[in-house]
Amino acid sequence: MTELIILILTGSFIGILSGLLGIGGGLIIVPLLTFVLMHFHDVAFNQAMIMAIGTSLASIIFTAAMSSYFHKKRNNMDWSIAVNYIPGVLLGASIMALIIPHLNIAFIKHSFVIYTFIAAYEVVKSPKIKSLVQLPTLILANFYGFIIGSISTMIGIGGGTMFVPYFIYHKVNPRLAVALSSSLGIFIGLGATFGFIKNGLHVNHLPQFSIGYIYLPGLLIITSSSLIFVRLATKWIHQISVLSLKRIFACLLFLIGLSMLFTG
Repeated sequence: MTELIILILTGSFIGILSGLLGIGGGLIIVPLLTFVLMHFHDVAFNQAMIMAIGTSLASIIFTAAMSSYFHKKRNNMDWSIAVNYIPGVLLGASIMALIIPHLNIAFIKHSFVIYTFIAAYEVVKSPKIKSLVQLPTLILANFYGFIIGSISTMIGIGGGTMFVPYFIYHKVNPRLAVALSSSLGIFIGLGATFGFIKNGLHVNHLPQFSIGYIYLPGLLIITSSSLIFVRLATKWIHQISVLSLKRIFACLLFLIGLSMLFTG
């Protein structure tokens, strides 16, 4: 029952983050699901973190797709921009998903912690961009997509904390930047999920109801609860200021980073 409550609350909060900020929620899912797998299923830290990353990326497919759909209904979306980044994002996510089980787990953990602290700062700081530039060429767009897709897959996120400021810097309206981030999160999730499934198919001692490194109960519960709230959040984006939510999210990220630093 405790595990169920943790997963439902996690999914609900992620739905709000995705709809309002274009953030897939991996920075929340990875540490909480790592905790769940270690304490309720006796999974070793190394495998628990890999499973948490894989499950997080799989859940982002559904959350980001729903967020993109409702942004499109509210005329916040422009797929003509997103398509320029999709090949690079898919390639970066797919390659990183195949090699991540062979990386040093301490490197992955510390990368996650460092990025969490950076994200906490970036979420709340006021943007001070002195010069705005146009969107890059197709080749450069795919290069940036590859880099963001690779980094996002390594730490289990949908790329929102990188894509949103990137698009705003390139003269994109903030609401459109959120929608573009959500749409590209779909392809980060797709590219990564197949790799995590393939790599974990023949691994022993994984929890029941797992497919490779994807923990299905966590995926289903987090996704279903997040989809309820992402629809509400895409309505709220036109009605409320998100500054308070950003501050709460930043504090939460900082605490999560500290807790992960001393885990495992």
